[in-house]
Amino acid sequence: MAISSEPATLDPRYATDAVGQRMISLMFNSLIRLGPNFEPVPEAAESWTQKGTLFTFKLRRDLVFHNGRPLNRDDVDFSLAQISTPGSAFAPMRDLVKHIGTRVENGQILVEIELKAISDKFLHGELRGLKLIPKAETLAAGQDFAHHLIGTGGYRLVRQDLNEIEFAAVSAATPHLIFKIIHDDFTRYQKLLKGEVDIAQMELTPDRVANFRERPDEFNVFLYPGLSMTYVLMNFKNPLLAKLAVRQALASSLNVEEMIKYKLSGLAQPATSIMTPQNPYFDEELKPVAFDLARAKQLIHDAGAAGQELTLKTSNSPSSVDTGKVLAHEMSETGLKVRLQSYEWGTFYGDVKRGDFQMATMKWVGTVDPDIYRMAFLSTEKPPGRNRGSYNNPRLDALLESGGDEPSVEKRRRIFNQVQEIVHQDLAIIPLWYEEQIAIAKKTVINYHPNYTGDYWPLLEAHKTQ
Repeated sequence: MAISSEPATLDPRYATDAVGQRMISLMFNSLIRLGPNFEPVPEAAESWTQKGTLFTFKLRRDLVFHNGRPLNRDDVDFSLAQISTPGSAFAPMRDLVKHIGTRVENGQILVEIELKAISDKFLHGELRGLKLIPKAETLAAGQDFAHHLIGTGGYRLVRQDLNEIEFAAVSAATPHLIFKIIHDDFTRYQKLLKGEVDIAQMELTPDRVANFRERPDEFNVFLYPGLSMTYVLMNFKNPLLAKLAVRQALASSLNVEEMIKYKLSGLAQPATSIMTPQNPYFDEELKPVAFDLARAKQLIHDAGAAGQELTLKTSNSPSSVDTGKVLAHEMSETGLKVRLQSYEWGTFYGDVKRGDFQMATMKWVGTVDPDIYRMAFLSTEKPPGRNRGSYNNPRLDALLESGGDEPSVEKRRRIFNQVQEIVHQDLAIIPLWYEEQIAIAKKTVINYHPNYTGDYWPLLEAHKTQ
């Protein structure tokens, strides 16, 4: 399988990038995961019950770590305790939980989680991110656990280097799964076309699709709505970008529909929200920012910003650089001077996480729960948190806090509609587009069915004919 960038880490406690989280889900089990229609389904738990704010999960009796040791109650307690670890990716769950514990009944481990209040995001969002890890082996490895990963999932890690990450099946359909890290878009395309890789999921540019459609005897082409939203992230610590008029000018200067038509072969639609149109929380009332260069120029003139400089950072993948050039050119038409800077992925992502940028092209990938807005825009989540742009809006903060704790799905939807409207009107980010997802697999790959969530679950059931 071809991927464009290596994961930042495969330690399930600290991974926040999409590729890393997807790979981790092949090695480690959560109590539950999301099914193809975004519904919670059992994984490490064989079933669960709910009484008010108390959830009780019955764990499967057959859970065994990759080293052959059965999972025990100490492992479960240790895994659950990770929500209190500083810097842990599990930490957001801490805000929901009043009490968490385990007990054993008839030889079966039960996990009891009592929430502070009923929360829609508990099952759909936070809980599925918490992975079961082995206590003794994790403590023995210390800081080196990321290189000695042991989980209970369908694959175990065999090796990892700068070019490949190899997994071996524990309970998966295909014996060996190799992720080939191919940074260059054209090289990924060529290797798939020549048969050097078998699958590219969400890793090919839209202009390459036609070449595979012309070979129906060799390839299966999957086009489907996804959970990916591309946008321009802005740093509100920059005096220019802190001005609403400048943000409005930048957004109005972008001819998004033309970019979709010519750069994305029409395989996208203009975006308005982090939530995609398939999401039940998507606000259908929002309208894309209209392209209006004359208005953009006037706004920059009136703001006294003409001739001032801004930088736009991208990764150095050809498609990112190509998109960045168009964005920088169109933004510069306003009278600003926008310079493009591109870096290899690790440097680029590190700069974004530290808040070391003015503008950056980014994607939200795999968004299911609207609580993503809390991580992205809550003022207390500024770097090193995930509010990378340091956006600050007290009114929005209040809505995000109330939306996170709201037990009623309908009331929560109304709250997050307001959240989406504020973010959209204030241009906390500049939405660009929702890409149609592209997955291409050789005909020799059997039982591969990519899903809306974009995760790697289909790889547990897919296999390759000889």
